[in-house]
Amino acid sequence: MKPIVIIQHLALDGPEYFLDYLNQHAIPSCIFRVYDGDVLPDDVSAYAGVASFGGPMSVHDVADHDWILPEVDFLRAAVAEDVPVIGHCLGGQLLALALGAHVYKADIPEIGWVDLRASSAGVAGEWFGDRHAPRVFQWHSDTFALPEGASLLASSTYCCNQAYLYAGKHLGMQFHCEVKVEMIRQWLQVGYQEIDGHDLPSVMSVDEIAASLEAGMAQSHAQADAIYQRWLRGVYG
Repeated sequence: MKPIVIIQHLALDGPEYFLDYLNQHAIPSCIFRVYDGDVLPDDVSAYAGVASFGGPMSVHDVADHDWILPEVDFLRAAVAEDVPVIGHCLGGQLLALALGAHVYKADIPEIGWVDLRASSAGVAGEWFGDRHAPRVFQWHSDTFALPEGASLLASSTYCCNQAYLYAGKHLGMQFHCEVKVEMIRQWLQVGYQEIDGHDLPSVMSVDEIAASLEAGMAQSHAQADAIYQRWLRGVYG
């Protein structure tokens, strides 16, 4: 069984529940911590799939992060080699950029739990475990245009493009379904000023997020199970 490539962009933004899911199903993986100098492999076809995760940077911050352009090339090569990609938040934006779509500042940021709208009953059944309004955790101020040829899977009130599917197996998401309680608590400790700087209906307060974590995470992980199970069908059949 070929392993899954995991691309991590920040120490505080790791694969978390995604890695738990792989381990529970005895699926091998290799983590590349590009923020710490790890170089992505030359041959993407040696891997079964690619999972890219989040980070506070923009995909356009290439002067500050020398791994951005190589990762975009790596994701583009994965698509060309028919190696399924799954992108979480920044990872979904990087995949969109690799597919030729524009990534830009969103009209309004989203921080906290957000209800999505599945684009159809079929999509809800196939990707979201029959949840027509999946509830997911968000922390983003950028968004992506829908790549040409991609299908929109989900939207939210404040951000139209929340999830897309390209060529039947490459999934880009604006949200975080990989999060766990402790990681979000760490985000709140280092990012509370970003939250306090907004008075918007799309941004929950630090206290609201902290109080919601235990109850919200059980549903989030059930949602992630549905997404990961469906994506892995395209990886291993």
